[in-house]
Formats: sequence, C-alpha cells, structure tokens
Amino acid sequence: MGVQTQARAGVLTLLGEAARYLVRGALGLLYPFHCYLCNKPIESGYLCPECYAGLPRLCPPLALASASPSISGSTPGAICGRCGLPLEDPKVDLCDGCAGRPWFFEQARSFGFYEAGLEELIKGFKFKGERALARELARYLFEAGGELLAQAEALTFVPMTRRRLRSRGFNQAELLARELGRLTGLPVVPALVKVRETEDQVSLRPDERWKNVQGAFAAVDLDGVGRFDRILLIDDVYTTGATAEECSRALREGGYSTVFVLTVARTRPRPEPKPELKLKPKGKEAGDGA
Repeated sequence: MGVQTQARAGVLTLLGEAARYLVRGALGLLYPFHCYLCNKPIESGYLCPECYAGLPRLCPPLALASASPSISGSTPGAICGRCGLPLEDPKVDLCDGCAGRPWFFEQARSFGFYEAGLEELIKGFKFKGERALARELARYLFEAGGELLAQAEALTFVPMTRRRLRSRGFNQAELLARELGRLTGLPVVPALVKVRETEDQVSLRPDERWKNVQGAFAAVDLDGVGRFDRILLIDDVYTTGATAEECSRALREGGYSTVFVLTVARTRPRPEPKPELKLKPKGKEAGDGA
C-alpha cells in the first residue's frame, strides 16, 4: 500500500502541475500583456487600472477608447496660467516661479508629477530603451494637451546634438511628438536644431540649468514644409522651464508667433532665481550656426 500511495501521490502532483501549466497558458492567451508597473496580467496596453489610477496626475482622466479621439478637456481647478502648476491661492493667476518675468512660451502643461509610477515609466522609456512606451506616454500627452492641442497648428520637439543622438540611439522627445501626431493628426516638424553640446541638466542646480542651455538652440528654416504660426513643443519632463524657455525663444526668433509647451511630467518646483532672457537683434538670422 505504501508504494501505491506514493505512486498515487506522484500522479496527483503531476496532474496538479499540468493543471497549473494549462491555467497559466490559458491566462496567457486571454491576457497576453502584463502591467508595466506591477506585472499583473492585463487584456491590453501597459498599465492595469489600479496602477493607471495611481499615477500622480495633474489633469483629469480622459476616455481614449475611440480610434480617433476628439481634442477636448483642460486641467481643472486653480492652476498657474503659464505653467499649469496647481496654485495654493486661487486668487492669483501665476505661480511664484512664473510671476514677475516675461516668458517666450504662452502656456505649458504636463500630465503629472515626475514621481512614483510616472517616473518609472519615463525612466524605462528614456534610459532603458523601451521605445514601445512612447505610445502610452503620448496618450498621457493627449490627455494633458486639451486646449493647447486645439490651438496648435503643428508639433515640434526638443532636439539633440548628433553625438547625443548616437549615444542614446533615439530622441525621446521626437518619438513622443510623432506618436502624439499620430493620435491628433497634427503635423510634426523638426523646427529646432541644437547648435552646441550642453552638460546633462540632471546634475545641475536650478540656476545652473538656465545658464547651461542659453544659446544652445536655433530655429530651422523649413523650406517647402509650410508656414505655421502656433507651434506646440514636446518634451518628456519639465523641471525649471529652462530648456522649454530657450527652445521657445529660438522658435520665436524663427518667426513663430505663439509657442506652447507640453510634457509628460514635471518636477515639483523649488524656488530659484531665473535670469531674464532677451531676443537676439533682428539683424542676425535665428538659424545661423545650425
């Protein structure tokens, strides 16, 4: 009986393993995707509903079930009229960082804060080469873009130097812009060029970031592409606004009347003095040195 019992137990173990294998296989057929953040099986996409709901967002959810979603919606509540940061005092129009100085971009908006799950998604996309995440992050741009997308005539992106592009293999801002263009139907134009190398902004203090990018960008003469007046600049993260402002200055010097800025995320601000930028004299072409 002992041998028979052991044999029966062995058979049951094998049957149990086979059953678990079949269940895993069936789940794999039903749920071939897994949440990027928690690895839970999901029917499609990149995030499970719980992880998506937990993103540190700055804009309200927007249904994107339609293959051709309409551009609508805006960030609710009291926000800075310039950068979109939530305001503690609803009686003021601008946050401390935007008040008291002119800006070359009209408005900036971000999907959420650069932290928690949203930070993990961006780092995976940007530093681990997971380019497929561009489509998911572009949907977040669409949700946050609302009124900016409705006003923009074209999209552009923060450029890289050729050396940095070769090192990373892709420009994350360009991939985001092209995926957003696919969602919205807006044309994507390479309106900017980076004319000199800069230090990595991540390692710099806020005041150093402004000095680091001054004069680093120039507008491109887009012969044959068409003339756009209102353009939307795309990037992954808004920190101090230094890169967005310097790119916007170059675009304004290149003839664009209105520049908007849209990023997937933004960092929580730290109050720091910002140097005031000035337009170059009209006698010099904005594209010189590109």
